[in-house]
Amino acid sequence: SDPSSYILGWFAAFIGTIGFGSFAVPIKGDAANSVDIDPLVMQSYKSLMCFLTSWLVVLLGQEVTFTWWGLVSGLFWVPGGAFNIFAIRNAGLAISQGIVASSIVMVSFIWGNLIFREPVKNQIIAYGAVWLIMAGLYGMSYYSTAESLAAESAGITMTSHGEEKNEEEEGLMRKKSDDSFENDSSAPPSESLEITTQQHPIRRGRSILICGRTYSRRNLGLFSALMCGTWGGSCLVPMHYSSGDTNGLGYVISFSIGAIAVTILLWILRFGYQLFKLKSPKEAYEVLPSFHFRVMWLPGATAGSLWSLGNVGSIVAVEHLGQGVGYSASQGALLISGIWGIFYFKEVSKPVIIGKWFLSAFVTITGILLLGYESSPAEPGRR
Repeated sequence: SDPSSYILGWFAAFIGTIGFGSFAVPIKGDAANSVDIDPLVMQSYKSLMCFLTSWLVVLLGQEVTFTWWGLVSGLFWVPGGAFNIFAIRNAGLAISQGIVASSIVMVSFIWGNLIFREPVKNQIIAYGAVWLIMAGLYGMSYYSTAESLAAESAGITMTSHGEEKNEEEEGLMRKKSDDSFENDSSAPPSESLEITTQQHPIRRGRSILICGRTYSRRNLGLFSALMCGTWGGSCLVPMHYSSGDTNGLGYVISFSIGAIAVTILLWILRFGYQLFKLKSPKEAYEVLPSFHFRVMWLPGATAGSLWSLGNVGSIVAVEHLGQGVGYSASQGALLISGIWGIFYFKEVSKPVIIGKWFLSAFVTITGILLLGYESSPAEPGRR
């Protein structure tokens, strides 16, 4: 096997962590909070940018190729991406991405090691490395939210500056925020990408009625994160069954076509559901969520572009390292998102908790390096 291919795979995985770890920053920003963006709307921005940016691979000398397996990838990724956005908006960035990353590592390793039989030097050590990664990701996720969870149990809301507000103050802020949701047109377009640490409250305190039962937004967000990891975590598995020039960078265009096709299909199904309920095409169209284009075009394009960067990196990593190692290594993105949360959004302020978070990050990186050491460079045609 070619050592340069192995090095390229790990460099691509690093690029994947940068993109995947940063794409959620615009989703957490003031623009998305001001309009309470619908998950499918935000996912549509991501899918559109994934489609538009995918053609840049032609500039790298890649021929335009297509495989129907890209549509299968879209069936995994688009619903998983919408679940992920709902999780970020309702359960929080750090805890949701911890669940997503941990479950993706396990799902990817099951596909790679048990189903595709990708080679490792020592099965026991490789499994130990996977558990190290998952334990480290859980610790990073937990310590990223430790302060906010403690404050919630005391009836206090922590702002992103580390300040405290009681329930009455939070209620007044939520009421003001609700008023702004009802008057989206007042949001100035010039502030569309303003991602400050003084955020509007995300409406986590409200329940959602499903089939006659109420569920808290936080619990549904955590469940959505698990669904994203277990379902969306298989989005690159179909690439294993593609052949010829449709592997690696050659798969990017097929993936993006599948993503945009499945996104359109979900909108058609959503419109059909509303039409079945309301019996009026006009009313069914009017109840569909707004794209809030004046406010969200720039944050949506930024989030989609960053995710596309991570996707290209992970595709190349899977091509050269295999599904089990390549996609698992890309989940080190939680390290990047955690750094955003701690140092930019200032979600954690206590030095002791920050120290524990970095200890968990060290465990995660150790697991990734150990998994990389135990893996064998992927042979051509074997992923």
